[in-house]
Amino acid sequence: MLPLRKRLSYKQAKWALMLILLLSLSMSALQIFVDWQDEKAAIQSHVMSTLYIAENAATEAAYSLDEDLAKKVLVGLMRSNSFYKARLEDDLGYELASTYRPLEPMFFRGLSEKVFSGLPQDFQLTLRRGPHFIVGRVIVTIDSGAVTNGFLRRNVRLLATSMVSALLLGVAMFMLFYVQISHPLSRMIEQLGKLDQEDNGPAQLSFAQNAREDELGILARTITALWHKRKKVETELAKSEAYFKAVLHQSSECMLLTNLKGKILDCNDEACRLLAYDKHTLLTLNIQQIDFDHTPERLKEWAEWSQGEAQVYETNYRRSNGVDFPVEVCGNIIILDHEARFLASFRDITQRKLDQEQVQFLAYYDALTNLPNRRFLNQNIDSVISTAQNDGHIGAVLFIDLDRFKNVNDSMGHHIGDALLIEASKRILSCLSDADIAARMGGDEFVLLVPVLADDLERAQNRVTVLAETLLLQLSQSFRLEQTDLFISASIGISLFPQDDANGVQILRYADTAMYEAKESGRNAFRFYQQGMQQQVTERALLEKALHSAISNDELYLAYQPQVNENGELIGFEALLRWFNKELGLVPPNRFIPVAEETGLIYDMGNWVLETVCQQLKVWQTMGLPAEFKGVAVNISPHQFAKENFVETVQCVIEAAQIDSDLLDLEITEGMLVENISSVAEKMWRLKEQGIRFSIDDFGTGYSSLRYLQHFPINQLKVDQSFVRDLSCDPKSHVIINTILSMAAHMNVTVLAEGVERLIEKEILSSIGCTTYQGYYFSMPVREDLATEYLRSATIFPLQTESV
Repeated sequence: MLPLRKRLSYKQAKWALMLILLLSLSMSALQIFVDWQDEKAAIQSHVMSTLYIAENAATEAAYSLDEDLAKKVLVGLMRSNSFYKARLEDDLGYELASTYRPLEPMFFRGLSEKVFSGLPQDFQLTLRRGPHFIVGRVIVTIDSGAVTNGFLRRNVRLLATSMVSALLLGVAMFMLFYVQISHPLSRMIEQLGKLDQEDNGPAQLSFAQNAREDELGILARTITALWHKRKKVETELAKSEAYFKAVLHQSSECMLLTNLKGKILDCNDEACRLLAYDKHTLLTLNIQQIDFDHTPERLKEWAEWSQGEAQVYETNYRRSNGVDFPVEVCGNIIILDHEARFLASFRDITQRKLDQEQVQFLAYYDALTNLPNRRFLNQNIDSVISTAQNDGHIGAVLFIDLDRFKNVNDSMGHHIGDALLIEASKRILSCLSDADIAARMGGDEFVLLVPVLADDLERAQNRVTVLAETLLLQLSQSFRLEQTDLFISASIGISLFPQDDANGVQILRYADTAMYEAKESGRNAFRFYQQGMQQQVTERALLEKALHSAISNDELYLAYQPQVNENGELIGFEALLRWFNKELGLVPPNRFIPVAEETGLIYDMGNWVLETVCQQLKVWQTMGLPAEFKGVAVNISPHQFAKENFVETVQCVIEAAQIDSDLLDLEITEGMLVENISSVAEKMWRLKEQGIRFSIDDFGTGYSSLRYLQHFPINQLKVDQSFVRDLSCDPKSHVIINTILSMAAHMNVTVLAEGVERLIEKEILSSIGCTTYQGYYFSMPVREDLATEYLRSATIFPLQTESV
């Protein structure tokens, strides 16, 4: 007899009980968790509802600082058993009244404090008089034991009930398993155990239960019958094992069986279909008539070294019509009826060969234009350069980029763009000799590799110049596509080789650099690579790399240029971004700002400037600002302003710094106003509602007119310094500034003149009605410490300081 712990009924009951307990506890835990979420929400709702009941009275008490009324409000709140402490404060945090009640002893209080430690203890209600005026707050502390006592009692009963039910169910299952499974199996095991005591062979195997008509009798007779059949099955399997094993491991569609002399002994229908023979004819042939390389000698050699291992190879088979086609053969030498036989399974791989050729073509050629691609060029350019160097020839690489191709794609669709690329590639090929190579690098870029131009530099330059001019002429002529005439041009960069020890990659980069120089010069042109071009590219790359870490390395700082009125009093600053790098030195803004805009770094830099200015304004606001001081102007990049969350970003910065929003003056350019009038106006009005001011920078040099300006909440126009600089010698500048002043007067906005560097400029501006100025005549940009001193000492300008 098996011990109890090993019996199936015991194991099943044990695991069933554990599973039931686990499920019961899990469901109870889930129910408790859900119940607790509801309970917690109900507690919080009850607390806040109680507070809202007393809100009006508490607001009146806080607003009027009535301590008696405040005490009555708190006494009313403490009538709820949920609270044991309450406090009412005014808007400055001073206590008007407070009350406390000792905690009552409870059985579950200790458990409640441990289990429900995550329940907020303190709740507060901010008291407002009107939508924005805060007059104080009510703070209450809940008695967690009191509010959770009912919840704990309810769920303790739930757990106890679940455990008892699970135990009773486990006992019932143990009895059921024993009666239905364990006891019948024990009797069957006793019967089967007698087989171990008999020393009979498989052919003589028998059971005492053979005569039974129940399941055990059927099982006994089945086992006896299986043993009797074993020897017969083994004999039959021995005859056909090799043949069926070989067939089993083949997964091909066509099969041939031959002897070692090559005579075809058998085949299937698929082989007949593929070879275009009927079965009778095919069985009269030798395999060498289908595969000329499969001679009897080769079959014998294969039989000697293959040792029953299948070999996969590719060859050509011939159909009945004499046409050869490629096949993949899986061949094997098998033993059938004590004779070595060759079993071949094969399949047609014509399509696979075609696919491989297509893949090979696509790997080295462009699928759209059928020109060699970048990989082909990279694999061949070094050898061409090496040959030119060894033979003393001069060759060239021409890098071609189609101008305005993106406009065609965007306006007419990619199918027109693809057709244009095909036609352009044909025109490029028409300009080349047979030895020249034209490759498509991707997109609208092509590279021409001219192995031999001439033996001397002058002749080589002349010939490649003629080629470049021919290419520009061909590509600038109209393209007729879908009844539409399209016009494009090209920018070509030329790099001659051999050139010092430059390899193919460097020569391509040189040509690419020259191409960008041609594009920047106005397009529809070509340029030869010069050493200075690469230096500019390298310097640009170094500047861009350094700019990525400028903020994290604390390399950026702000300079503040004073803005003054006609009496020389300080009315504001313009914050100017500066960048000092240890390797690059002091980098001018006109160098790094465009790079920041192209790379997207302008967003982080713009946010840094806003945050830094607002933090500095907070310092000055705390220090105390003169009555004449209006604030600090910050230049906003068009890219930064175009961000969807720009308004929210500015609001968050102002709220974080806790400054008066009217101290911030955002300077935007005229061009931004006409990009998207509705979107720009919507953002400006939203910020205007917060008190933020707007100035138009460099006014008079862009696109603005009254028709545009009337849509925007503008506070100030800043006259561009180019007009101020020419005031004393150019009457037109005088007229322009007069016009701006008149326009500003009608629009009820102020005017500030930038770039005032001489006394005569200031006097002329004053004489025509301009009363606010900014420029080196008054002060150069200064660091925040000197700007702070100007504010503290109420400095009168002009003065001269060192620039930063």
